[in-house]
Amino acid sequence: MENYGKLDPQTGLSTRLLDFFATFDFIVDKALEENVDAVLFAGDAYKTRDPNPTQQRGFGERIKKIAKKIPVILVVGNHDTPNAEGKANTLDIYSALEIDNVWVSRKPELLTIPTKSGDLQIITLPWLHKNDYKTVAEKLKNLYDKIKIDSPAVFLSHAEVEGASFGSEKGLAIQNDVTIPLSLLTDRRLHYVALGHIHKHQVLSKDPLVVYSGSPQRIDFGEEKEEKGFVLVTLSETKSLSRMRNSNKLRDPSATPQDDSTVFRTSFQFISTNARGFLTITIDLKANDSDPTKTVLDEIKKHEIKDKIVKVVINIPADLNESLDMGKIKKALDSSHVIAGISRNVERKERSASWRIDGQEEVERLTPIEALQKYFEAKQYDKTHQKELLKFASDLLNN
Repeated sequence: MENYGKLDPQTGLSTRLLDFFATFDFIVDKALEENVDAVLFAGDAYKTRDPNPTQQRGFGERIKKIAKKIPVILVVGNHDTPNAEGKANTLDIYSALEIDNVWVSRKPELLTIPTKSGDLQIITLPWLHKNDYKTVAEKLKNLYDKIKIDSPAVFLSHAEVEGASFGSEKGLAIQNDVTIPLSLLTDRRLHYVALGHIHKHQVLSKDPLVVYSGSPQRIDFGEEKEEKGFVLVTLSETKSLSRMRNSNKLRDPSATPQDDSTVFRTSFQFISTNARGFLTITIDLKANDSDPTKTVLDEIKKHEIKDKIVKVVINIPADLNESLDMGKIKKALDSSHVIAGISRNVERKERSASWRIDGQEEVERLTPIEALQKYFEAKQYDKTHQKELLKFASDLLNN
């Protein structure tokens, strides 16, 4: 997403696009550094279903870098999904080109991924069209029954799961969401459930672990206070059930897995990324403030604004006569990445329903043009400017 960005003079690209590339690079480097067995991408590569070539190239370059050494599994998210079933999604290019070490899932299925540590079973549930969710419970049950007991099984999905806490992504929904019952994802044959779609990192279940990694970058001020990152999962093989029984370490001899099955212990680590910071500074001025500009500047100095996307909200009493020097305020924000806005909220005094202007007739009885003229006069607009604005208003009302 490229909101709250500016043009980067060296590349000609949006600085926010570069933010996402930098974060993706951070994730790729960490995967290579940790020598992981697989990288799972839980959907929504782009903001829209029609990303521009520059965005596609940037995403593809990083997927290619991972796939040279590590298997990559991608599930399709709602922002990747076309609004017609016959159209390709934004990730289909990887399947069409048959790129080595990259799997793309656009339907519920069981994938067996060969890794350096052995096979990894992955049950996928990408974003589906609304009607397809009617049979999802049956489809998942059939897939669970196909899980082999000698290798770990992970669930990878882009979905809205009941009990999850939403953030800004709710306002970005491309189509109506369908909520998946959490109970469908807690089958004991699964060793980990990796979820995408909701931007806030959260754990919905501990047995098995059901985790939203959250988005790796903030998209707006609704995510200002959320920590952004990704999840590094460890599946540790322990003794087989038969050996555990023989050593009297398994309390329940009637456990459902077969005697020769392997037990896997799962843990995860949330790793914060280099996400761009968002900051809101709220300032409440007093009516008797003799130098409100200084008050605002002093409050800004209390915050670390360097390279952040900053929004300033100034609440101004109606009785405050001193004006603000907006030039100085903007200058004080120079070290920020972008000034998202400076809002001046003037507190208005309550008026009765029969409030009159200059002792004239009630406002409710004025014509729109008369009311507009009174507003311009109250705001002390230049007479010539008032006349021009009233002419435009009159033309609009008459058409």
